[in-house]
Amino acid sequence: MEKAKSIEHLHSILYDMLLEVDRICKENNIRYFLAFGTEIGAVRDHAFIPWDDDIDIKVMREDYESFKAAMKENLGGALKFKEPIDEKPYFFDFVPRIINTEYTLSDDPNNLQNHPAIDVFLVDHVPAGKFFQKGMYFKLKLIHALAISKRKHIDYKSYGIVARAGLIILGGIGNLFSLEKLIRMYDRQQRKYEHVTTPFRFTSNFAFGIQAMYDFDIYERATEVVLERGKFPCPERYDEELRLVYGDYMTPRKMGIVHFEEEE
Repeated sequence: MEKAKSIEHLHSILYDMLLEVDRICKENNIRYFLAFGTEIGAVRDHAFIPWDDDIDIKVMREDYESFKAAMKENLGGALKFKEPIDEKPYFFDFVPRIINTEYTLSDDPNNLQNHPAIDVFLVDHVPAGKFFQKGMYFKLKLIHALAISKRKHIDYKSYGIVARAGLIILGGIGNLFSLEKLIRMYDRQQRKYEHVTTPFRFTSNFAFGIQAMYDFDIYERATEVVLERGKFPCPERYDEELRLVYGDYMTPRKMGIVHFEEEE
């Protein structure tokens, strides 16, 4: 394996990965959308955000099984589709990913996210009413906190005293459950309203990120936005979607988790 030489090199690797995912989705008539930082970069700059070190996409719950099957069947070479259970016995989060096993991002042996990756965020139904929305979101966060007990390495020093104590307590409880059980619990909560007509959707495996409740039909129509040298799908109402999450997304500001360690 080769370590990505620079952020520009990493962006080139990620772009080629996205081209392949886009090809597979279009050939199999599967919806997906650019999301979060990747979507901002495409809309605002038609390029990757300079410090962004992964790609984010969204897939609707009703399209996810087809998406997963198409990725497993059609990805080739160093590209692999991975779900959270594939990291067993360890856990990082509840986000499926397409990774490139030819390259690494850091020299950290404890880094489970050590390959260039396209993160797949699932969009699920969420009920009307802030009480029920907050309840669903709280349960997802709680299960996620329990699952952190399965992390390969936890840097408790990076948390405040209260958060650290909470992680230790919840970690002890989380150790009472298998990783498979926690993943089933999370999946069941994500899909609680899957067969119910609801007015909103939300990104259900983004439990510790900025959360927003989107109008149910916000993903019904797509438009194509330029990213680097190609065009990729975004919701037609991307401005409304991004402002719900970020507010003034047109003003650049650095945020998010850093995976890539660039050489000095």
